[in-house]
Amino acid sequence: MGELLDRQFQKEILDNLKAMYPRQTDLKATFGEQTDNRLLVNLSYLHEHGLIDLKSTLYLSGEIGLHYAKITAKGMDFIADDGGLSAILNVLTVKLHEDTIKSLLIDRIQASDAEPNVKDTLIQKVKSLPAESLGSLVQKGLDAGLEQLPNLPELIGKWLSL
Repeated sequence: MGELLDRQFQKEILDNLKAMYPRQTDLKATFGEQTDNRLLVNLSYLHEHGLIDLKSTLYLSGEIGLHYAKITAKGMDFIADDGGLSAILNVLTVKLHEDTIKSLLIDRIQASDAEPNVKDTLIQKVKSLPAESLGSLVQKGLDAGLEQLPNLPELIGKWLSL
């Protein structure tokens, strides 16, 4: 059945359901009588991912009757160019405590090849930094680190298993 999964057909399904939103769509009227499992497989797949609501019947014979489908808010956001409200509502904020950042910086300073007296001076400076200066230092460090990665797109792809 995996060979029946069809991204282009799934987009067509979602586009059809989007045009009817917020109403549900009579699947036979929209897609006609189906002679294979292509519609069933792709509707089921979209339903399992929460992109559509699907009304169907499992008959005693094992056959599945398709009746109605409706795109969900998640489905609308999925096909939106800007990610829809999900892109706004699902923002992830990462907060690092000031002590954590200082500890990370101090660890890197201690692991460096700098002279011991230089290390001690830097460590004391880091320990005395106010939060605003620490944030600025971290931003500059991140920018500098990213500039040193000419193969950043490849690394991100590797880290994300793409």
